[in-house]
Amino acid sequence: MSTDLQQTRLERAQKRAYALWEQAGCPEGQNEEFWVQAERDIGADENDYDKVLADSFPASDPPANSGLTD
Repeated sequence: MSTDLQQTRLERAQKRAYALWEQAGCPEGQNEEFWVQAERDIGADENDYDKVLADSFPASDPPANSGLTD
């Protein structure tokens, strides 16, 4: 994974962990639990995105000819 992607993922994890912490009422001593949950959430998001990309056509494919023009 490139450094830029790692930094982006780290920033996303930090923001997600902070949001989870706030939603839970800002409890003390649970940093690791919020971080682990944030990592899981981000991993799930990335897997969903990968599935969408796998099901889509490559951008290099030309559009199909519908016969409506030309």
